[in-house]
Amino acid sequence: MTAALPNDLALSTTYIPSTGVSYSVVYGCNDSQMAEIWRRLDRERLIGRAESLADKFTLGSDILENKSWDSTNPKMQGYLEVCLQSRTLIDYIRAAKRQLAKVLVEIDGLERLWRQSNLKPAVSKARLKAEKGKRQKKISGMLQTGEKMKQRIREMLDEYDDKVDECKKMAQNLSLAMQSGWNQIAREDSITNTRISKANTMIALETKRESAQMRSIALLTMIYLPLSCVASVFSTTLFNWNPSDGEPIVSKYIWVLLTLALVLTCITVLAWHFTTNREKKRERKRSGTFDTVLSDAV
Repeated sequence: MTAALPNDLALSTTYIPSTGVSYSVVYGCNDSQMAEIWRRLDRERLIGRAESLADKFTLGSDILENKSWDSTNPKMQGYLEVCLQSRTLIDYIRAAKRQLAKVLVEIDGLERLWRQSNLKPAVSKARLKAEKGKRQKKISGMLQTGEKMKQRIREMLDEYDDKVDECKKMAQNLSLAMQSGWNQIAREDSITNTRISKANTMIALETKRESAQMRSIALLTMIYLPLSCVASVFSTTLFNWNPSDGEPIVSKYIWVLLTLALVLTCITVLAWHFTTNREKKRERKRSGTFDTVLSDAV
C-alpha cells in the first residue's frame, strides 16, 4: 500500500494445489470497498455457477440419447440434479436482478435531484456567477458517473438474462428429451397392446371353432342319445316280445326302472343346478372385489 493514493488496497493470496482453493486477504478495505467487493464476488459467483451447470449439462447430454430411461441410474440422477440446481439458480439470479433494478431506480432519483439543485439560484447574486461553473462541472460529473453506472448495471442485467435463458434451456431440453422418451415407451406399449389384441383375437377365433365343434357334438348326442336309451330299455328282460300263453309282455318290475330313472334324473339336474349357482356366486364375488379395488384407486 502507498499513502500517495487514497483508498489504496493490498492483496495477499495463497493457492493450495491439492484442494484447488485460494485464500486471499485484502488489506486496507473500508466499509464501502467491502460492499463493492461483495457485489462483484456475488456476480462472479452467480455467473460462474451458471456456466458450471451449463458445462455439466452439455457434458452429460449424451445420456439423453440413450433409449433406456432408468431413474435409478447414477448418471441420470446426477443429470436431474443439475437441472434442479439450474432452477434454483434462476431464483437467485432473479433476486439479484431485483436488487439491481432498485439501484437503477435510486440512480434515476438522484439524477432528478441533481438537476433540480442545478436550477436553484444561489443566495447571493455575486456568488451566483462564481459558483455556476463549479456547480455545473460537479453536476455534469455526477450525471456522467450515474450514466456509466446505469450502463454497467444494464450490461449486468443483460448478462443475468442470458444466464437465466441458459438455465431455462437446460430444463426445457431435459423436459423435451424426457417427453420423447416417454413417447417412445408409449409407442412400445402400444405395439405390445396391439400384439396382445391380435393374440386375443386368435384365441377368440379358436374358441369360436371349439364352440362350433361342441355344438356339433351336442347335436350328435341329442340325435343318438334317445336311440341309445330306447335300445338299452328294450334290451332288458322287462319286455317279453314273444310271450307264451298267459305271460305278460311288460314285466311287473317296470316300476323299478321308472323309479331309478326318475331319481337319477333328479339327482343329476339338482347337482348341475347347485354347481352352476355356486360358480355364478363366485364370479359375482370376484367382480364385486374388483369393482371395490377400482373405486379405492380412483
